[in-house]
Amino acid sequence: MADPAGAAGAAEPPVPVATRTWHGPWHPGTHLALLHAGPGLTVVVVGLAFGVVAGRHDPDLGRLGLLVGLLACNQYSAGALNDAVDAPADAATGRDKPIPAGAISRRAAATLAVGAGLASLVFGALLGPATLALAVAGLACAWAYDLWLKGTVASVLPFALALPLVPLFGYGAAGRFPAVLWWAWPIGALAAVAVHLADSLPDVETDRAAGVHGLATLLGVRRAAILVAAGYLAMLALVVGSGLAAGDRLVVLGGAAVSLVLAAATLAVGVRGRPEDRRAAYRLLLAAVIAAAVGWAAGVRP
Repeated sequence: MADPAGAAGAAEPPVPVATRTWHGPWHPGTHLALLHAGPGLTVVVVGLAFGVVAGRHDPDLGRLGLLVGLLACNQYSAGALNDAVDAPADAATGRDKPIPAGAISRRAAATLAVGAGLASLVFGALLGPATLALAVAGLACAWAYDLWLKGTVASVLPFALALPLVPLFGYGAAGRFPAVLWWAWPIGALAAVAVHLADSLPDVETDRAAGVHGLATLLGVRRAAILVAAGYLAMLALVVGSGLAAGDRLVVLGGAAVSLVLAAATLAVGVRGRPEDRRAAYRLLLAAVIAAAVGWAAGVRP
């Protein structure tokens, strides 16, 4: 890294220029960006899949609707608060996000984040005391990351604690918690490490320039990418091992096979090395995790 007090005439690194057209505070695109649609919708889809499996013998569309509301509000709260906290750094580094672009104010985003978080607790309460407790835990993890842990080497911890809650939300909507869901903890924690680091990889250079010292920034692109691969492969091994022991083997193996194909595509795109390639690889990894989770849920059917 160049010395900021270096020789006169040294060129400063260019600040990225926003390229997206934003349409104001109430446009759906603004709120999809605040939601962080990729990871946010992944959580909603996976949680809903577990809810459908959990309630397959007595489906209740009303409770599934409450589940979607809980997960969507939780994810919106996490994403909007993240962007509100990061707004000054995002503006300084020229990131193409709705707050620095002027599509919505920092205060409005923070207010919406708090409102969505409280709404997620209301949805949890309507699903019962156990699901309310899960909603409180999930929201606490999200806000702890946004407010205190994001720029530290402990940034992965809230994800490792919160992601295993997603299947439990689905079963909370059905009002039951079978013992096999204990597998959600190691599987979810490993998936969280892989997904969190993959999400951070496209921003390593801009995070370092902004003084954000998260785990991916500390490790660097190469070592963080190796840890992403290790976390994903360990997660998939547990998915296959627990699934073969407790469920429909063909379904579990089918989900794992689709996941591996998507993981191979992730590697093929990610090795190109550019930030935009790392972002595309992150999206493919999300799809790989969804495929593995859905295959496990459909095969084990706890």
